[in-house]
Amino acid sequence: MPSERRLKNQENCRQAIAWVFRELEKDRMEAGKARVLIYAALSISGILADHDIETRIELLERRVAEQGQK
Repeated sequence: MPSERRLKNQENCRQAIAWVFRELEKDRMEAGKARVLIYAALSISGILADHDIETRIELLERRVAEQGQK
């Protein structure tokens, strides 16, 4: 994994977690570091999911408001 990974979407987070898991399986990473990286990727994944839900709700609320004005 590059020293600087961009976790911009759910797929990036999934790939990062899979990479850490593979590194751990091959004994190329300490369990403590793997735990921290996986925790961070899962946290970011949750934040991204929450943001996606918020964006979708805002869009739906705008559409409902626009339909109510017609």
